[in-house]
Amino acid sequence: MDKSWMHANRRSKAYELGVEGFLNFAVENLRNTTHIHCPCVKCGNIRLFGVGIIRGHLYFNGIDQSYKIWTWHGEPCEWTTDASRNVEEDEQSRFSFVSDELGMDDNDLSDIGSDPYEFANVIKDGD
Repeated sequence: MDKSWMHANRRSKAYELGVEGFLNFAVENLRNTTHIHCPCVKCGNIRLFGVGIIRGHLYFNGIDQSYKIWTWHGEPCEWTTDASRNVEEDEQSRFSFVSDELGMDDNDLSDIGSDPYEFANVIKDGD
């Protein structure tokens, strides 16, 4: 969806059409349309209102221009497999760093069961 209206003058026809397009998008993509996150500058997607109040807020306060992916209004996140892979690699590298510093390997973790007291005892033994 074209979001260039978000930067238009609030008194312009482009902004008016954008607000209506945004509200239609939200109503079509959300299950609960009586309580919608308000993306105006003051509410910042924290407060919930009906469509009429949100329309007024968008004209009076303006839309938060940093709200680029409308996740609160039914737009899916644009995650790429590369981004997911980078997060997994990041987590793995952090684990490797910590385990190297502690002198552990993957086999050491299998010794720790799911019992929290057992884990506490392992920590206590380490101290």
